[in-house]
Amino acid sequence: MSNSQHFQSTVLLTAAAAEQALAAAEQCATAKGFRVTICIADAGGIPLLVKRLDGAFPASVKVAIGKAETAAQFQKPTGQLEAAVNVAEGNSRAALLSSPYVLMRGGVPIFINDICCGSVGVSGVKPGEDELVANAAVEYITSLVSKL
Repeated sequence: MSNSQHFQSTVLLTAAAAEQALAAAEQCATAKGFRVTICIADAGGIPLLVKRLDGAFPASVKVAIGKAETAAQFQKPTGQLEAAVNVAEGNSRAALLSSPYVLMRGGVPIFINDICCGSVGVSGVKPGEDELVANAAVEYITSLVSKL
């Protein structure tokens, strides 16, 4: 019997990678003048680092953490989940609204070799701007793989 039936490979974010991802997101936010909170989470959605930039509103902390948790646990961008619950042409997935997840754009999972190893959640500005900052962190992490 093959052990591949019993085990799966995994990828874990290190503290150094999380710090550098947060720095990349912060650099993006600062360059754009965005006052946001950034959360880098592990594959289970547990926060590794959270930083509230100067001027970010207090509630952005919980929202950013929630976006990171949601993106990791669903393994998809929270913008896709938001689109699913918003009514379009009479259709929506309203059952998600009663779930304990943050279904707002700005949470993005991090995939390395098709394995979700973490996520980024950003809150504080417009949804597309939150997502832009989150993607800066994700792009930084994925660029590290190409350097191996």
